[in-house]
Amino acid sequence: MQRLTGNVKWFNDAKGIGFIKREADTDVFVHYKSISCTGHKTLKKGQSVSFVLTKTDFGLQAMDVQVENSVTQPAHKDINEQAVGH
Repeated sequence: MQRLTGNVKWFNDAKGIGFIKREADTDVFVHYKSISCTGHKTLKKGQSVSFVLTKTDFGLQAMDVQVENSVTQPAHKDINEQAVGH
């Protein structure tokens, strides 16, 4: 099966659903059960993901969704460290 890529258009944590925007095609539905990760299964708007496209009775759905790149925030120094100049 061919893996496709796209960016998360939106994802609702409370409902566990969202959509992935493909480059030159229609949006694809994603359900939290289709996200391949450990811990809390969620996606963030704008994340780059890869997935396998599956046709269901309800339309196209992304399966085996994997986040391609994680945007990490720079570590913030502790207030005490800043006060002593470390």
